[in-house]
Amino acid sequence: MGDKATLETLLSAAVFLIPIAVLFTLILLLSRRRRRSAQSPAAQPREPSAEPPQAEPLHALSPDQHAQTPPPAPVESVETILEKIETALVRGEKTALSGLYYELAAGHARLGKAEARMAALRSAAGYGALHGPPGAHAAARLALGEAAHSAGDLTTACEQWQMARTAYLQAGEAEHHARIEKRMRENGCPTDWVLTDF
Repeated sequence: MGDKATLETLLSAAVFLIPIAVLFTLILLLSRRRRRSAQSPAAQPREPSAEPPQAEPLHALSPDQHAQTPPPAPVESVETILEKIETALVRGEKTALSGLYYELAAGHARLGKAEARMAALRSAAGYGALHGPPGAHAAARLALGEAAHSAGDLTTACEQWQMARTAYLQAGEAEHHARIEKRMRENGCPTDWVLTDF
């Protein structure tokens, strides 16, 4: 009977002591973790530096960040873009032409060739109007409108913006459509024109 009473006493003591031991262990682990994090260099306050913070190298990004960060597009030469245009024409890939001419306009802009840029933008707008896609057509019309506006030709700017607005609507890009409509209103352009593409 004495052994049974001793066993019951030990069991009730264990039931009482086990939660206390677990709690004590958790407190000990948390205090160690806090000490380690306080001693780590990342937790130390940094001295303000005169240099701006640098972007993390691409290899340091998480896989989710990799998916959100598009790689920089290589800049192609005007000659390379002209070759692509010739290839598209030979193959009959007419929907690619608007975007290619838009790239050609950017290439001419990098070289400071304003007239060649404008000719490429007009080709981009024309092919976009005829063969699409509407987004490429809209981008070309918008660039033509901005160029006309910069040159002080508000009538042409309004016409080009109107066509860009319509093309963005066709492309389903409501945000761009609204932005161009706002730009037109700010410059006093009529927003109820019905234009034919030219």
